[in-house]
Amino acid sequence: MKTIILVGGGHSHLHCLQKRIKNQDENVKWVLISPSRYQYYSGMFSGYTEGIYSLEETRIDLEGLCENAECEFVERTVLSIDPDQQHLLTDKGDIFTYDFVSFDIGSRNDSLKIEGLHEHNLPIKPNYRFPEQIEKLHNSRKTVFIGGGAASIEMALSLKAWKVNNGFKNHLVTVVHSSPLLEKAGFHSSKKITLLTLSKRVELHQGRVEKVDETRVYADDGTSIDYDEVIFLGGPKAPPLFGSSILPTDEKGFLLVNSYLQSVEYPNVFGTGDCATLKDFPDIPKNGVTAVRQGPVLWKNLNGAAANGKIIPFEPQERYLAIMSVGDKRGFLTYGSFSLVSGWAWRLKNWIDVRFVRRYGG
Repeated sequence: MKTIILVGGGHSHLHCLQKRIKNQDENVKWVLISPSRYQYYSGMFSGYTEGIYSLEETRIDLEGLCENAECEFVERTVLSIDPDQQHLLTDKGDIFTYDFVSFDIGSRNDSLKIEGLHEHNLPIKPNYRFPEQIEKLHNSRKTVFIGGGAASIEMALSLKAWKVNNGFKNHLVTVVHSSPLLEKAGFHSSKKITLLTLSKRVELHQGRVEKVDETRVYADDGTSIDYDEVIFLGGPKAPPLFGSSILPTDEKGFLLVNSYLQSVEYPNVFGTGDCATLKDFPDIPKNGVTAVRQGPVLWKNLNGAAANGKIIPFEPQERYLAIMSVGDKRGFLTYGSFSLVSGWAWRLKNWIDVRFVRRYGG
């Protein structure tokens, strides 16, 4: 009997578990290893922060999903992998042996390039940390977000909306960004989201953060900003797991995979989502859209590899629809260089997100 181990409960692995419910093979044993019974859906982080969703509405019960899929669930954190011996070591000292292993463990919100950040940053990844950290943001009178991308802006606007709606208008929310907001979306979209963010009374400071101490964030232009909580959302950073292994990684430490989602040197090791970089498409965004689209390919390839059968390549999209919540049930929709702000965009996002969680038994 072959053993397939899924490490992490990310989008691609959720698809595999759902498919296994109706497509079971008695010759293959499946195991999911995750640090928490619950997987919190990142698309609803902003809505939970704003108070739109309850905690239960944002999470998927991995143990229950595994039970339906006849997949063993193990509540552990994988600390290291030996791809030659095909062993995984967990935080409880367990050693698991696999024939095929897939990683969908996401990324971390941290940066070792900023002095002092690691000691003072509010980590929301891995995402099982998310609920308790949002309570800290709600209580924070001065919150600083580092980063000018969608994740940082969306969380800042959602937090500000919660503050205003709950009578904390005097609580400061600041975004420090080294480049224009949503720069990759183009000039017009960047200008539009900048004006919108300022209109919501979220403070913007353009500068590169060089240092963080216990009470202040220091930028490269000599200014400093007081904070109660600081959170880095300046782009995904590689999880430490791969850096401590012999698995090939890209220059940033992400697992390097080919178009079949296999490690470039170990074909029985797969990787999807934020934790992996496609060798032939290194600039593909690390986001939920990519991870969701990788799910069907991963399912076919894990089963194909286990049966010594056919595997298929993943073909990235050049452009995709993205919607971020900007507070008060309004969405900022982008597609290529096109963008708009509307209530129906948020309703579309809400429909997509609620449907996603319910699909997996949420």
